[in-house]
This record gives sequence, structure tokens and C-alpha cells, in this order.
Amino acid sequence: MTRREAIQLLGAGFGSVALADLLQAGPRGEPHFPARAQHVIFLFLNGGLSQVDSFDPKPMLEKCDGQPMPGPKIKTDRASGSLMRSPFQFRRCGQSGVEVSEIFSRVGSVIDDVCVIRSMYSDNGNHGPSLYMMNTGHLLSGRPSLGSWITYGLGTGNQNLPGFVVLCPGYPVIGPELWGSAFLPSNYQGMYVPNNEKEPDQLVRNVHNAEISGSEQRRQLDLLGKLNRLHLGQVGPQPELESMIESMEVAYRMQA
Repeated sequence: MTRREAIQLLGAGFGSVALADLLQAGPRGEPHFPARAQHVIFLFLNGGLSQVDSFDPKPMLEKCDGQPMPGPKIKTDRASGSLMRSPFQFRRCGQSGVEVSEIFSRVGSVIDDVCVIRSMYSDNGNHGPSLYMMNTGHLLSGRPSLGSWITYGLGTGNQNLPGFVVLCPGYPVIGPELWGSAFLPSNYQGMYVPNNEKEPDQLVRNVHNAEISGSEQRRQLDLLGKLNRLHLGQVGPQPELESMIESMEVAYRMQA
């Protein structure tokens, strides 16, 4: 007998009632530590400008502009040329004196409220692995995304919507793995919404059902939910199936 079977059977299954309540709380309940952050907005500028043109000036690039890169020739997938300085000027801003590129004059005016990290690096300069590194902290797929970890750690106040939403005009190079939950439960993954669309039917697919009425769709969902719960009762907790049931309910509420 497995532990899951014991919880389901011992004490007339009373342990499974407590377990169901804990699982229901999941990311929607209290986090491990009190959460002071109410909202997290992560802007990932896929293909954005270089850090040496924005907030990380390199004095040696200015000095060695136009010279070949020192040391042995680096093997890359494309031909590499000589060193090139940034075409933009930097100035120290705020009381902190953080150097900011001239193209971010407004950001420079509030730089004392900004945390600039210049110690980050990647072991691979290719686009795909860099996307993984930035969004999951690892060069290979299979790790939870930043949004998944934030939702796992801080929780969320809503009970009927996904933990976090991904607004993206089309798919990036990698796609859903950049906002997936990997080995965390599937209810920690993000919901992709193409923000280059304006119509609700395009933003979220299948919001409306042109074939059957709302009451008929409610009957179908109730039947499917009953069958799924019967299956869960036989095989034990299945995060993917539970997440699918929840997603169906969210879609129905959006339609209503």
C-alpha cells in the first residue's frame, strides 16, 4: 500500500479530505514567508540592445576600439570582427552616481530607485540558450521559469485565474518553456496571451462556443469534471489533469 492509498483509505478517507484542502490552497494560499510584494512585472526584451549601450559602460572598449580581440580567436557560429565601443555617451546620475547611457535620460533621473546588476553572465552566447538562462536560470530546458518560482514563493490572491500571465506579441524563439513550470506542479505555469491582438476571441482561444448554448456547455463540463474526478480517485493526484480541470473552469467563467 502506498502512502497515497493509505491517506485515501485509513480513517474512512478523512486524511484525503485534509490533503485535498492543502492541495486546493496550493499557490492560491499562504506562501512560505509573508509576501511584501503585491505585484511583479518582469519585462524581458527579447533581442533588446546590448548592456554596454545601456547601463554597463566598458572603458576598455573605448580604449581598444577598432582593435582585434586579444587572446586566441574565439570560435563562434558567425564571423566576428574587431572590438567596437558604444556609440552612446554615459553620465553619472543621481546620488548613487550610476552611469547611464544618454538614450535613457528619464531612467537616469530616477536611477536611485533602480537596482542595476552588472555581475550577470552566460556560458553560451547563442540566442536559444541565452533565453533559457535569462528566464529559467539554466542553459538547458527542464527548469521552472521565473514566473513559476515567484508564484510558488509568493502565492497569488486570486482563486479563479492563472497564477501569472505572459503578454507576448507572438512566440519567442523557444516558446512555452520560457514560462513553464517544469517539475513544479502545472498550476504554477504561466498563461500565454498574445498582446498584439485586440479581439477577446483572439486573445484567448475558444472563449465563445458558437455550437452550443451556455447551459449545454455547463452540462458537458460538469460531466467531464465528474469523470475526471472519478479517474483521480482511482489513480491518485495528477497535477496535469487537475490543472486541465481548473483551466476549463476558467475558460467557462470567462465566457460567462
